[in-house]
Amino acid sequence: MPAQAAGLAWQALAPLRSRHPNARWLPVEKLHLTLVFLGPTQAVEVPRLTDAVERVAAAHQGYDASTGEGGGRVPGRRDGVCWLRLVQGAGETAQLALDLDKALGSATYDASHPPHPHLTLARGVDQATLDDVRRMSRGLDLRWTVNRIVLFRSYTNPRGSRYEALASFPCARAAES
Repeated sequence: MPAQAAGLAWQALAPLRSRHPNARWLPVEKLHLTLVFLGPTQAVEVPRLTDAVERVAAAHQGYDASTGEGGGRVPGRRDGVCWLRLVQGAGETAQLALDLDKALGSATYDASHPPHPHLTLARGVDQATLDDVRRMSRGLDLRWTVNRIVLFRSYTNPRGSRYEALASFPCARAAES
């Protein structure tokens, strides 16, 4: 997310963070839309990945995005997580994810596993947190312009991942704000 939009989202989510301090809320600088998660990847692959991301970004126009209803899942096989689904820009984000998946050869998506565009908010959530996110999302309207793709390396840690931006590429033309 662009810094200004992420800052506004961070402010809007302050009541949730206050009411649910045990959830691992993503810090403002980590708010993003995941297009494709590659998992463990050899460093030798980075130039090929970078080229693919650059080509896909150049083939897509920027677009406006906004959030809608809250969703997520509570602990089971995996750690609980909550998010906000995209309303505006969901189709564009899904297409971007599909095109990037194809260019990278990552086989993340197929007909039975399409992309589900969303803005992840927190991990380590319980049912009360998820219910509160769903309630609060009804009155929340976060908006921003998606105008670039960033290739991140993530370093996983039980206390939360750390992300390093390896490359950032603007979309062909940014949407009007």
